[in-house]
Amino acid sequence: MTYAVGIDLGTTNSVVSVFRRGVVQTIAIDGRSTMPSVVSVREDGSILVGSAAKSRLLLDPANTVASAKRFMGNRHKFYNVAGKSLSPVDIGSMVLKRIVESTRIALGEEIRDAVITVPAYFTDAQREDTRRAGEQAGLNVLRLIPEPTAAAIAYGLDKGKDQTIMVYDLGGGTFDVSILRVQGNRFEVKGVGGNTNLGGDDFDRTIINWASEQFKIQTGIDLQSDNSRLGIIARQRLKDAAETAKIELSVSDSATIAIPDCLGHALELELSISEYNNLIAPLLQRTVNCMKSVLQDARLQPEDIDRVILVGGSTKNRAVREIVAREIKEPYTSDRVDEVVAHGAAIAAANLSLPDEVSLDVLDVTAHSLGISMLNYKEELVFKPIVPRQTTYPCKRGIIGYTNRPLQNEIDIPVFRGENTDPNYNDYLGILSLPVSPPQSEIVPVAAIFDLDADGIIHFTAVQLPPGSQSASIIENARENKGLVDLNAVEALIKSGEAQTKMAQINSK
Repeated sequence: MTYAVGIDLGTTNSVVSVFRRGVVQTIAIDGRSTMPSVVSVREDGSILVGSAAKSRLLLDPANTVASAKRFMGNRHKFYNVAGKSLSPVDIGSMVLKRIVESTRIALGEEIRDAVITVPAYFTDAQREDTRRAGEQAGLNVLRLIPEPTAAAIAYGLDKGKDQTIMVYDLGGGTFDVSILRVQGNRFEVKGVGGNTNLGGDDFDRTIINWASEQFKIQTGIDLQSDNSRLGIIARQRLKDAAETAKIELSVSDSATIAIPDCLGHALELELSISEYNNLIAPLLQRTVNCMKSVLQDARLQPEDIDRVILVGGSTKNRAVREIVAREIKEPYTSDRVDEVVAHGAAIAAANLSLPDEVSLDVLDVTAHSLGISMLNYKEELVFKPIVPRQTTYPCKRGIIGYTNRPLQNEIDIPVFRGENTDPNYNDYLGILSLPVSPPQSEIVPVAAIFDLDADGIIHFTAVQLPPGSQSASIIENARENKGLVDLNAVEALIKSGEAQTKMAQINSK
């Protein structure tokens, strides 16, 4: 039998699991349950992925890439590695290929289908790039599932207990918080929030900055601005030492940062747990703000949460547990906190590939509002959400646009992602171009359909409304509903052949 796998494609480490014979199993890679999400290219063009690549961060940092997940969705980011130009999608694909190869050997069968997890706060572009990385690795990506939802599935499946769960997921590069209502094996997400640039890497950076400042005081050398080969190697050694100190401080009250040769000087510093907690306090406060925001969106109070689940390697930090306990309640930490997301993904994969074996119902919500800019009654441009954040998906919403000059062949609508009423403070996604065919001398209405699929990826369709009473009623209904379209009426026009659907594309800057 061929099994679908669940993959937690992480910033720092990745994990793959499979659900078979009623049990979730983590597949070891290089003898470990987690594999570093690191890629290194040798001068001869050969590629190393995982532990072997991570070991080359010290030997050849210029040709080794880590934490590429942070740049998913950035179509302008490229790594120049050993004469190759690699995008974050390419790096993610290489990591996934290594995972697939190792899993195939471990299970003795071909691996084709997979569910891949993404941060709940990932944007449409970041999700799309994650899917592309999976497809580039030869995978049939059954579904992209938010990491906190996967963790809740792993924790709550077959518990037979109705409960409201908050998942606090702090990994190497991203932070998510989700609230889910669990009823049997039905997982309904009530609210999500997070930050795709907040995680263990930032904890490391606070230690690196502190140690660099101490080193500068002692030697007068600015380690952070030395871009020579020795300077780059010294910074990588300091990063490794900082990560080791962070891990040690999860169980000890102090840690030593020692580098015998750092640009010709010995670096030896003692970092206490109180100093460390002061360094990371602003980062932890950002997670508190997210928790409060999601509670507000879900219209819940801390006492309404039955259980807080900690997920991700960075939650091993004692200060994390303390702040969650103070703000919400004493959290629950899995014995295999690094693997729980992949376990949930494996269960979801089994549900999609073998629904008779695993019964599961998951309802996720959007993390961001998607909408357009439009003129209000004061003739001011304002942001109009079409798909508001915390909307359950898959879903469809539509608006109507109009030509404003004779023989106009398309309607252009600026599209944004964000929550501010002023579109200038939101993320500009581009111009949604709605084709008009054939161009006409009179005003032509065109419906723009925002279609959010099961992976949280947005698709656009344009529907040119024909003249006639049916279109008139659709337009009048839209005016009464702040521009939102009655999709059932539009679908009826399409089925009757009176209206045709057309591709509508976002043209980015």
